[in-house]
Amino acid sequence: MDSIYRRYPISVLLLWTSDAEARARRREPRPVRSGTISWLIDGQQRVITLSRILSGDEGIDVVFNPVDDEFRLSNAATAKDNNWVRVSEILDEDSYRQIRRALPETSRGERLEKQFDRVRSILDYEIPAVRMLNYEFEEAVDAFTRINTLGVKLKTEDIESARVAAKHTGFIADEVAPFVGELRREGFSRLNVMHLFRACAFIALPDGRSRTPLNELTRSEVGAAWTQTKRATKEAIALVRNQFGLVNMDILWSGALLVPVIALCATKSARQLDPKGIAGWLAMAALLHRYSKSSESALDQDLKACRADDPIGKLLTNVRRDFEFFGATATDFAGRLNDKGAMFASYVACREMGLRDLFSGESILLQANVDRHHLLPRAQFPEKSRAGADTIANIAFVTGAANRSLGAPSPDVYLAEVGEQVRQSQCIPNDPTLWRIDRAEEFWEARRELLADGFNAALRKLLPGRRIKNAG
Repeated sequence: MDSIYRRYPISVLLLWTSDAEARARRREPRPVRSGTISWLIDGQQRVITLSRILSGDEGIDVVFNPVDDEFRLSNAATAKDNNWVRVSEILDEDSYRQIRRALPETSRGERLEKQFDRVRSILDYEIPAVRMLNYEFEEAVDAFTRINTLGVKLKTEDIESARVAAKHTGFIADEVAPFVGELRREGFSRLNVMHLFRACAFIALPDGRSRTPLNELTRSEVGAAWTQTKRATKEAIALVRNQFGLVNMDILWSGALLVPVIALCATKSARQLDPKGIAGWLAMAALLHRYSKSSESALDQDLKACRADDPIGKLLTNVRRDFEFFGATATDFAGRLNDKGAMFASYVACREMGLRDLFSGESILLQANVDRHHLLPRAQFPEKSRAGADTIANIAFVTGAANRSLGAPSPDVYLAEVGEQVRQSQCIPNDPTLWRIDRAEEFWEARRELLADGFNAALRKLLPGRRIKNAG
């Protein structure tokens, strides 16, 4: 309603016009058979919603406030406020006559009437429609399927970029796009425009209590903050490389995790910055999927924490608010391979144990091609239980070249050939009787304990003085 009121386009309706036999999905209203019929393929929600609003359907009762120039769904608050008027009454001839008679004969009354007349102009709004003529029913269905499943939804970052570009001419093309391209080439493509904008807005107003979009700041404020953002982003990447030995974000699953790191790098001096503490928080935040849900509110909380006297302590409180301790338990590593947080935590645990390639025995450090390997080969499980092998506790880290050269040897054979020091570096249970497919659950249970021990050992080094959980 608001888009039509402001004469914005609301997209095209698509109709299939045919005299072929077809059956309506709804019983009411029934189509009148008169030869050719037009069936609405795309735009049904818009049409039904508009119809219900115009008819005053209580299930979707829209009200308008001429003072605030705003539409809302009616609720208890709008029912008590006389400024809110039902749209269906404004559009109904008899009801609107009553509304006009009640208006004061003053300049205020004239302004209100002008607003109401603008709402009534909704009835004159033309919605473009495209008709599919001389198409078979199956082709109409195919068109519907393509429209509703193959389209690409505009990303939030694209919308935000458009707003910033509209306010600050040339900023996106000259400043943002080149830097994002540079990050992508360095393997940090998960750090996207929205992450950088959030960090930049924080840097522009580091003491602000609420975030301010970049399009609401002046060009000089944005320019100065962006310069700091680029520098701090480079420092954040260097911190990740130094603390975790990562040259890219193949294992570190979320760019949002780097936003508070960038904020701290930008607003703290080298002496104030605590790289190990930041790394400890980042490992915990990744393990507990800090930004997998309600990421905007979580980022708001964490950026606010960056202003605290003890930002690391506040960040840690945010990430595990309901626990008396920090750290991992064995159950944190019980997920499937799509648990990216646990996958990164597994890497942290193994790195703490001196991570070595399972087959070459060489240290895995600052390599761009770290790959994953099933310790108990997936192909050796019965087909019905094969998917169970795709669990975090069954994954070791190897170089890409080594992983491609492997077949599927029996685990009790190849693990016996792996040195004990290498097995220890991958948190692999040292009991040979567990290296068998028929004891997979026991093997994984034992390895989860070792992964939790390794992860917590890493936290003790990164967060000295904090209360770290014992895995057992």
